[in-house]
Amino acid sequence: MHNFLIHLLEKKEEPFEIAFLNVFHILYLLIILSLSIGLAFYLRKHPERSEATLRKLTYALVIVYVADIFLQPFVSSDFTMNIDKLPFHLCTVLCPIVAFVQFNKKFERFIEPVAFLAVTAPLMYLVYPGSAIGEISPFCYKILQTFVYHGLLLAWAICTVSSGKFTPKFKNCYKPLVLLVILAVWATFGNFAYNTAYAGGDGNHHYDWLFLTGSSFGMSPYIMPFLSIAAIYGTTLCVYGIYFGWIKIMAKMTASKAIKEAATK
Repeated sequence: MHNFLIHLLEKKEEPFEIAFLNVFHILYLLIILSLSIGLAFYLRKHPERSEATLRKLTYALVIVYVADIFLQPFVSSDFTMNIDKLPFHLCTVLCPIVAFVQFNKKFERFIEPVAFLAVTAPLMYLVYPGSAIGEISPFCYKILQTFVYHGLLLAWAICTVSSGKFTPKFKNCYKPLVLLVILAVWATFGNFAYNTAYAGGDGNHHYDWLFLTGSSFGMSPYIMPFLSIAAIYGTTLCVYGIYFGWIKIMAKMTASKAIKEAATK
């Protein structure tokens, strides 16, 4: 069983590879966006199926995330667990948070900031996966898990925002920023707890959760937290703008259709 899992999940050399914005990367993006938006339109036409569908997406998200923690050792050649998968990055920590707001009525009041951040985070990562892609097969476990997990998170978020589960209000656009700052504090704890580069350590283990330490982009650790939060929150505001812009367009189309129907009677 051990050898079978290694053979199944290890990185394999193929005559083609996935790289930033090459044909396979763009293809995965189109598939995820098409399925997510298509499912959202489907649920708008069948609102009675929204809650069950959102629950199934959440179950799938949690299963993919938890299973990956146990399957990661079979991916690496030295049979070590990838500690970077701990819930400190924005996309990974959103998994338990999504489960809480989906299944616990007490946390439903936080669903708006969670849903909008859950649109922003996987969308940003899917567009620029960084070191997650490059020089490996587009069909290996690492790539498939990356795109399936982030695709499920994005699908849940888009469907939640569009399903009528809550009514987004632009005056609430500050709430994702508050949640983001809280998660940045949580990620900072993870960075200090697991990085041996701090406090005179050997630096052999270094993690840059939420891209706060500046090491991933060669920036100052005193500037990078503000840049990271600003980039994520700025993108979230764009998502708010797209949502309300779409609502206005749909309202105008509906009014125009009603006027035409009234004129023909």
